[in-house]
Amino acid sequence: MDNTVGSLGVTITPQQRALIIGTLLGDGGLEFVTSGKNVRLQILHSGKQEEYVKWKYHVLQSLVRTEPKLTSIFDERYDRSYTRMRFHTLCHKEFIKLRKIFYRGRTKIVPKEIDTLLIDPLSLAVWYMDDGKRRPDCRGIYLDTICFSMKEQKLLIRCLHKNFGVGGCRLHWNGEGYHIYIPYPASMQFREIIAPYIIPSMIYKLPPITPERLSRRKVRRDGVESQLHNTPASRF
Repeated sequence: MDNTVGSLGVTITPQQRALIIGTLLGDGGLEFVTSGKNVRLQILHSGKQEEYVKWKYHVLQSLVRTEPKLTSIFDERYDRSYTRMRFHTLCHKEFIKLRKIFYRGRTKIVPKEIDTLLIDPLSLAVWYMDDGKRRPDCRGIYLDTICFSMKEQKLLIRCLHKNFGVGGCRLHWNGEGYHIYIPYPASMQFREIIAPYIIPSMIYKLPPITPERLSRRKVRRDGVESQLHNTPASRF
C-alpha cells in the first residue's frame, strides 16, 4: 500500500492508522481540498478537550504541519460563546482510499467491511474517547452512534463481538435516535480492553470497576504470586 504524501515520503504508522480508524467512527472527518482530488483528515473538538486534541496531534504529528488552534464561536440562539480546537493533516493517498470506504457522497457511513478495519484496541479507545459516555444510573456505557443507520450500528455491534469478544450490546432509543448500549458486565470487559489507551483527561468516561471485580483481580494476582514463590529453583 502506497502511503506517501507527494514527494515527502510520509508513511502512516500502525498507531496512526488505528487512531484514524477510531476517530472516523467518532468525531473526525475526511474532507476534499483544492481541486477535489486530494483528501485530508480534520480533527475538531470542544476547547475543553485541549489535552485530547494535543494528544491526537502528537500521534499524527508527522502528517501535520500546523499545530492545533483554539477558536471561539458565538451562538446567537443561546447568546453564548463556545471554544473549539482543531487541526488538519496533510493530504494523503491513504485518506483518499478511506474516504471511498467511510463515505457515501458527503455522508459518513459504517462500511460493510468494518470488521477488517476496527481491529486494534487503540481504535476502540479513540472511538470511545470521541463518542463514549457512562450511563449515570448503572454501570453500562453508551457509544453515540445516532448519526449511523440501525443497519450500520448492527454491523458495529457484530464487530464488537467478533473482534473484541464484547457481547450483549444492543440498540437503545434516547428520544432522538438509536445508539449502542453496552450493559454490565460487558462494559467491564470493554473497559479492560480500552483502559490502557485512555489518556488522563478522559479517565472520567470509564465505568467504575466493581468491588467484586477488584476482588477477582486480587485473587488472580495472589495466585500468580503464590505460584512464583512455590516454583522450585533452577538446578543450574
